[in-house]
Amino acid sequence: MHYTLLAMKDYTQSELFPTTARAAAERVAWLRAEIARHNRLYYEQAAPEISDKKYDALLRELHNIEVLHPELVTPDSPTQHVGGQLLREFSSVAHIVPMQSLDNTYSQEEILEFISRMKKALADEPFVFIVEPKIDGVAISLVYENGRLVRAVTRGDGRTGDDVTANILTLPQVPRHAPRLPAGLVEIRGEIYLPKTRFAALNAERDEAGEQPFANPRNAAAGTLKHLDPTVVAVRGLDIVVYGFGAFPPETVASDYEFLTLLRKSGFPTPEKIWRADTAEDVRNAIDDLDHLRHDFAYETDGAVVKIDSLEQRVRLGSTNKAPRWAIAYKYEPERARTRLRDISIQVGRTGVLTPVAELDPVHVAGSRIARATLHNEEEIQRKDIRIGDMVLVEKAGEVIPAVVEALVAERTGEEKTFTMPTKCPSCGSHVVREEGQVAVRCENPSCPAQLQRRIEHFASRGAMDIEGLGESVVTQLLASGLVTDIPSIYRLTPESLAELDRMGEKSAANVAAGIAASKKQPLWRLIFGLGIRHVGSVAARKLARHFGSMDKLIHATEEELITVEDVGTTIAHALVTWVAKPQARKLVAELQALGLNMLEESTAPASTALAGTIWVLTGTLTIPRDEAAELIRNAGGVVTSAVSKKTTYLLAGTEAGSKLDKARALGVTVLNEAQFRELVERR
Repeated sequence: MHYTLLAMKDYTQSELFPTTARAAAERVAWLRAEIARHNRLYYEQAAPEISDKKYDALLRELHNIEVLHPELVTPDSPTQHVGGQLLREFSSVAHIVPMQSLDNTYSQEEILEFISRMKKALADEPFVFIVEPKIDGVAISLVYENGRLVRAVTRGDGRTGDDVTANILTLPQVPRHAPRLPAGLVEIRGEIYLPKTRFAALNAERDEAGEQPFANPRNAAAGTLKHLDPTVVAVRGLDIVVYGFGAFPPETVASDYEFLTLLRKSGFPTPEKIWRADTAEDVRNAIDDLDHLRHDFAYETDGAVVKIDSLEQRVRLGSTNKAPRWAIAYKYEPERARTRLRDISIQVGRTGVLTPVAELDPVHVAGSRIARATLHNEEEIQRKDIRIGDMVLVEKAGEVIPAVVEALVAERTGEEKTFTMPTKCPSCGSHVVREEGQVAVRCENPSCPAQLQRRIEHFASRGAMDIEGLGESVVTQLLASGLVTDIPSIYRLTPESLAELDRMGEKSAANVAAGIAASKKQPLWRLIFGLGIRHVGSVAARKLARHFGSMDKLIHATEEELITVEDVGTTIAHALVTWVAKPQARKLVAELQALGLNMLEESTAPASTALAGTIWVLTGTLTIPRDEAAELIRNAGGVVTSAVSKKTTYLLAGTEAGSKLDKARALGVTVLNEAQFRELVERR
């Protein structure tokens, strides 16, 4: 194919262009097919193969060729519309106003050119910019009629989207009723996201279950939002930030800043931080400030949105077929580091899944020292063509999980080695299996030491049975010494046997023994969660305990009965029935009951009524675990929710409190620090 190097006006990078009409047509056809393929992977399957930057480069190349050859432009070109397609499983709904995407750039010079275009288009009249985080999530449209939520629709192809109202109704952060909104139909737009901490936990669960992990929080949010079972959506922990509108009475507000203020007062979560900028220097400073702050946000950000503040000026500036002329997105370069992949080790999880782990030369990324990174499964390694000995690029997926992005193939010496999964478990030597159609390789030996170690660590963890002192190092010693061979044997330990462990004095041994004894009285939901049943998280465990009231009723429940429990869908119900059907599971429950563990759900009545009638939201970093603080409130008769609203009585705010604190203040909610919280509880 014939190409030449051509620098396009308004672009800072030179690119390779075809020199003949035939070559241009061939290249355009290839680019459109390739972009369409990546759109399907990104929007429909939530499984991207390339980075946003590489995708943007393909789109830009197509755009530039079309500028040179306008005869090749067609209405269905990816440059003329948004890339998402509709899903057959959801009903399609036409947007009141088309949902466009934003033009984007990785160059600050192009931001300056955008500002110059605004000056020229507005004939040098005064204007102000708003700069806000570009949230890497899933675009959503919320339609309100006379202040009541009537519909929630995805972006789709920009003109028509999928009706996901049932799934959005599981998000407590989305107001069902917003009386401050104007009368008639109002279309609020925002971004659905999965908090970075939930993303890390979700991928850990998927790794443990042998399921394909999500590439990043955006894909996890997309996959969750498209789930056909709202109960699964409810427990995933999606969140939302709103920042724009489609249909909206123009006389209501005059600027974007006023609009965001109205949203905040109406109970909507809005961006944690926005900047108003008068000059190009102000815009650049805001972009730099955001780059330093964005890692502390609950959501992942991949850039800054720069937009004209005046709504009247926006109308005059108008838009193209695909994007508004009055806004642009500046994308930050992902923070990556080069390092050597020295080896690939195998980690065996509590359910027997074998997970390959990259052993790296230590390197610093996003403020953390990284020496290991999960490679998830053999299929992922083959797809990325990662080999032992490769120089690789490492980043934090979702700014949380260390991940190997790609191997630097051009730097190979020929000494690199391909990796294959072992045929035997590295912990117990048993033959491993891969079920048909599954990516996970499993050790099915229930006595496998590695599985047992992980199961006991999970059982004793703070979120489960909360046995203080029974951490990883102690569990390792207990297994090595033979003092612990399964979960029930934990309850046969004595202070004397514990004192025989290294660095375990009599006092420490007595404390661990006391913690073990105290755990027998833990609530039933903690035991259910601690058993490590696949797909049964802490939320589902609470609901199951409350619904059935006893372990006996739970283990005799049918799949049909389980599905009727709130937030328990078919996946959890099937997993629970499958687990209960195993003889060793029934034996485990019987042994724990004989050892005196609590098998009954206590009365839902709280231990006291000191906080009866109060509704609480917790935010920021506390000196005690958030779950512990929430349990204190529940035990005193209070109710703990995740979203601030007019009904919220108190916000308990730790350090580094974010948007929930701003919202609480805007709504007049009483804000307490930890000292005030303890004083209130003691006084009552």
